[in-house]
Amino acid sequence: MRTVFRFLFGIPIGFILACFAAAFPLVWPFVPFSLASLEQDPVQIVELAVLFLAQSAQVGSTALLPWALFMVVTEILGWSSLLLHAAAGLIGGFVVTRLAYGGMEPPMSIQTAILLSGLAFALIYWIVAGHGAGRWRRRTGAPDRVES
Repeated sequence: MRTVFRFLFGIPIGFILACFAAAFPLVWPFVPFSLASLEQDPVQIVELAVLFLAQSAQVGSTALLPWALFMVVTEILGWSSLLLHAAAGLIGGFVVTRLAYGGMEPPMSIQTAILLSGLAFALIYWIVAGHGAGRWRRRTGAPDRVES
């Protein structure tokens, strides 16, 4: 039952929360609002929420296939390393930067935001669901021998 819960709820919720976490570094540095203007105009709060949700959806649509492949491999092989997930997030951010901008170099602020987004995605996914990768499998092997 625990395995069913993990695959039906734990992993998808981890993906959704990772999308939210990845949207934050992509949106926040480029928001022109100040805290004082947010208090004066509540419409800007709604605009910020819509911007954040739209960016989360974009992250989710971009990361769905690579994440699914990575998740299947880590689940089957039982790899639950934090370092592996962090490296995968940084590599994913680097690949997105190269694919999105072709041969051109984007500004350093954009590159930093994309790399931090990939790292945030990977770390939040690991915290929610990735640390338990492969635990659902039964371990096969010789039973432990008791020497008398």
